[in-house]
Amino acid sequence: MDRWIISASQNLIKYVRREMDSYKLYAVVPPLLNFLEQLTNWYVRLNRPRMKGDEGIEEQRRSLNILFDVLLSTTTLMSCITPFVTEHFYQNLRNGIDPKDADLYQKSVHFLQMPEYNEALLDERVEKRFARMQSAIENGRLIRDRKNLSLKKPLKCVVLVDNDAEAREDFHQVSSYITEELNCLELKTEQNEDEYVEYKCTPDNRVMGEALGKAFNK
Repeated sequence: MDRWIISASQNLIKYVRREMDSYKLYAVVPPLLNFLEQLTNWYVRLNRPRMKGDEGIEEQRRSLNILFDVLLSTTTLMSCITPFVTEHFYQNLRNGIDPKDADLYQKSVHFLQMPEYNEALLDERVEKRFARMQSAIENGRLIRDRKNLSLKKPLKCVVLVDNDAEAREDFHQVSSYITEELNCLELKTEQNEDEYVEYKCTPDNRVMGEALGKAFNK
């Protein structure tokens, strides 16, 4: 989870810097908003026990430090778009910055340099893995809702079907998150998609009518 949010943050910095070089402010707002949604609704929510210290002081310190670094870089990226609210954020974040760090400890967020991205921290595989995890969880919730199965009711098993071996491996890597979010006791993966797919053939009446004319009804 930590590698995922770090890589996503570095990708965001890389993208924003590239677009800002040509002053395309309109192009950076959607990715920034999407990243904030990922950060708050996924990383923070799924890591609450760690951040509270339930998994030990080292895990708590690690998760909070990562969150602080990501928030600081995101706040800096947003400062030219939302100057007043990011200034408010920075003045609070500034309390956690060492005054000896001249690059980060400034009177205003607008005195900071745009953050640099680190190519070594980019991990496309990890980002793809967590995108698959999110898709599985969101679809699982949707199916539960359609079947009128409350999330409060635990299920014996969730089966994820994908012909891609890499996808099945990714599901097992993040199985604890999926089973917890879908309130299931076990996660299984299946390769043969045809066993779970129902195929239907429906004629296009307009095209067939044009082609067959009066013979269409027959």
